[in-house]
Amino acid sequence: WKDNKRTFYYKVIRAGIYPKDILCYTKKPTSYSIPHGYVIQTTWNRNTCTVQCSINYVNDKPTYVVKFGNNFSNQVVSSKSPSDATTLFHNQINQGVNTRTSGVLLFGLHLESIHQYRIKPHKKRILKPVNEASHSTLTKRAKSMTKQVLDDFTNISKNHYNPVDKPILEKVQFSVNNYKFKVNVNENLITKECKNEAMVMVVDNGQISRDAYRKLTTIEDELPREWTIAEKRTQINIRMNDRIKINTVIMPQHMDINSNESSDIFDPEVIEEVTTSVGKGGKRSIKDVLKFIVPNLIKRGVLNLHEPIISIRISGDGRNVGKKVKHVMITFAILEDIENIHNPNYHYTVVLYPGLENYESLDILTISFREELQELKEIGININGVNWTINMYFSSDWKFLTICLGFNSANSLFFCPWCTITKKEISDIKKEWLISKQIDNINQYNGHHSTPLFNMISLENWIPDELHIMLRITDRLWSLLLHEIEETGYFNDVAREIIVKEMNRIKVNFHFWQEKECQSWSFTSLMGQDKLKVLQFFDLNKVLPPTRANVIRNLWNGFFDLYTAIRDPNTDPKIFKRDAKMWLKIFLTPSTGIPNSDNFVQGLYRPNDVTPYMHVLVFHIHEFIEKHKKWGLKSFSCAPVENKNHQQVTQFFRKTLRDGGNGINRKSAILQILEFENRKLYYICNDSHNIPNTIKLQI
Repeated sequence: WKDNKRTFYYKVIRAGIYPKDILCYTKKPTSYSIPHGYVIQTTWNRNTCTVQCSINYVNDKPTYVVKFGNNFSNQVVSSKSPSDATTLFHNQINQGVNTRTSGVLLFGLHLESIHQYRIKPHKKRILKPVNEASHSTLTKRAKSMTKQVLDDFTNISKNHYNPVDKPILEKVQFSVNNYKFKVNVNENLITKECKNEAMVMVVDNGQISRDAYRKLTTIEDELPREWTIAEKRTQINIRMNDRIKINTVIMPQHMDINSNESSDIFDPEVIEEVTTSVGKGGKRSIKDVLKFIVPNLIKRGVLNLHEPIISIRISGDGRNVGKKVKHVMITFAILEDIENIHNPNYHYTVVLYPGLENYESLDILTISFREELQELKEIGININGVNWTINMYFSSDWKFLTICLGFNSANSLFFCPWCTITKKEISDIKKEWLISKQIDNINQYNGHHSTPLFNMISLENWIPDELHIMLRITDRLWSLLLHEIEETGYFNDVAREIIVKEMNRIKVNFHFWQEKECQSWSFTSLMGQDKLKVLQFFDLNKVLPPTRANVIRNLWNGFFDLYTAIRDPNTDPKIFKRDAKMWLKIFLTPSTGIPNSDNFVQGLYRPNDVTPYMHVLVFHIHEFIEKHKKWGLKSFSCAPVENKNHQQVTQFFRKTLRDGGNGINRKSAILQILEFENRKLYYICNDSHNIPNTIKLQI
């Protein structure tokens, strides 16, 4: 179309319609009808500029939009008139230059052919039902409808949101009969990646198998596809392995069967998988882990750049899997991170292997770890230009601690890692036993047969586990109670039933059973919380005469008070020492008078009944309370490490949770565990769980 000065070229995208009852017109004298749903591209010969103009009625009034620039990425909007929209357009592209174009011409409202097309009766096109249409037809319809919805959304949103809010239509979802359509629009790739990352974290934390996740995606189509999750997991593994490298270690194949220890894991599949994994160990560098986590600890305010000191607690645990093999791990935690010191996720695995929990195996697996610890002690570690001093502590159960010290077992003549007491002196409460050994010359003392694996840690920083103090002393008190019932001749079916009923009353699952061809009775091995319930709430009057029940109840209550004091950071070490000695004195109360006479008063227990853990409780715990008051002995509890070990064994040594492939193509569980540990660090330090919430509404 030509006027006196310029030539206009038009490309009609959508002719639009004239809405009834609300139809508006341009100003007189022309009074052109203004359509709804109208889109046209206009090009004129001056600089061959092309714009896309559209008109839609919003709240019964036309809204005029002029899009321009690359891919029509810029736009101006007016609800006044096409001429006003045209003026806004020229102000945008010709700043400071007075240029005018007729709004009617730019929008093509004068084109008679389009006007005739709108008013001419059209034969309504009959659309095929969706069940008769092809896939391509359905796709075209969905995309076309989405484009119209997008235009409407763009115009309508201006009436509801401030331009700085930048409202974006992300998807259109609808259904036609049994066909469901979801069309993504302006998909935010960054948000999508964050969501995929968060989903990998959820799958990891929930230990959801690949098959289970696939089934979930068939039910909920909002979930990312399983292959997307697998691909993202692999990306994180590669990225983290560049920061914290996972190294494998080939262990000696020789393995003795140890049938003297009871199993912690009974699942045949888990036992088989762990047993076949023997000889395949794994490790990570403690320096790599520190370099990765310290910036986040500084960000959280856990570590102070002006006091660059890091206190690391090393721990170890061996979990029985069947009677043949153990799953052995060494971890470290940051004591300054007191908020998370009891969370298994914040105890970082550095050594891991299935095999024997003995000195020889640990000596092989910890060579590079010990070299790093020695370097950390001597020169510290430089992270982002700051040199950090490292303080070191060690805490584990008795067996693991003595193995790492190269020391005798607990049933030896010389049994205490910290002092020179012998088994013959264990019940002598008149003597004073203090930490008297030094790590530098520890092999000069009786019972130390090998060089300590971690000789860079001062002996006063080798701290007994408060959890195992409770577990083992409670075990001894319980076994002494059952032995006393047996000695009186009342340990029969009636007595056993009474005990089981009392356990049920205090919400503890407990049973007796008798093995085939065995006269002795076995009973349920209780977990820590159940043992505390028994220690506190078991009614001894149900199984003992009232006077005797009262004496033993006082002994049990006394030990519970001591255990509570161990976990209390405000405990006075002098008062604890006094109370602990008094408790042992009560424990060793001798009988008085002549047996079977009126003046006979039954005592409690014999010197042989005192255990190494009782010795530590009475003579050394007060020292540890005083020396480590800054942290409190509760910070050295091995409960999170044991929980971590149990989780790893039960979660990763199952074929159903293994990472794809068969035979040699399948990753070892050890490698999967350490990759999982790396991903955990990635999630923690990258805030992978921080995904914007969606406000869900219904109208």
